[in-house]
Amino acid sequence: MFFIKVGRLNIHYEHRVNGDTPIIFLHGNFGSWHYWQPFLQHLPIGYSAYAPDFRGCGDSDVSIGGYDIKTLSQDILPFADQLKLERFHLVGHSLGGAVAQELAGNSPDRILSLTLVAPAPADGLKALPQSALSNSFFSSKSVFNFLDNIGLKRNTLVALFKKSMPGLRDNEAYLKMLVDDAIKMDIKAFDGFIATLRTWNGSALLQRFDFPVLIIYGDLDPVIPLQPLIKMQQEIKDCRFYTFKGIGHSPQLESPSAFNTVLSAFIRGEKQADNASS
Repeated sequence: MFFIKVGRLNIHYEHRVNGDTPIIFLHGNFGSWHYWQPFLQHLPIGYSAYAPDFRGCGDSDVSIGGYDIKTLSQDILPFADQLKLERFHLVGHSLGGAVAQELAGNSPDRILSLTLVAPAPADGLKALPQSALSNSFFSSKSVFNFLDNIGLKRNTLVALFKKSMPGLRDNEAYLKMLVDDAIKMDIKAFDGFIATLRTWNGSALLQRFDFPVLIIYGDLDPVIPLQPLIKMQQEIKDCRFYTFKGIGHSPQLESPSAFNTVLSAFIRGEKQADNASS
């Protein structure tokens, strides 16, 4: 385990080294660095990986507040500064995708490339139809069940993960790991993440992206609809789009080998054809 002091918080992170070029990975709601474990285990030659836990998640400290996208992004820059990472590739998933957009838009000079995996759209979750949220991690039903007894929490979370990540339905080891992470998350983080995902808007940031961007999406994702991400792609100067077929909200876990291939090729600067669905 590695820790860095950011303000008064101890931020936990995992680190793998197979070269000098840094990649920072940001996890999503309910998560931790574990969501990047398959990539870290097969880190391509030439790169070093850093996967922090957000405050209130994993093994990082809990704070009274600061569970908004702007503050979460501001945690990452001093994290990078202390590690002497002047420029880095940035990869964010779901909530972490919004944090990555916030960080990249406000500090574009630090970013080598940006990869957004099933990210919260730049125009915010409030713009999405309610049906897209009714059975997702962000629904009032999920909030209610999260506050219930531990057995119900586990059963509810397993059902939610199987629905949101159909590629993991038969992977009991990963499901247990993800449920353990979700239950470990502090309730203040849970409340804060849901609130910020419903109020944040990063549309103005897209024009500041002067680096290559890749959006990755699973066509069975019940959390994030496709069209807002297509709109993002059209507004970003240099943006590619890759859709995984038969995969849900976490391609990096549901199809790790294929995901690793796509991400590795992108950060190496290899050209790939878009395969977005209309």
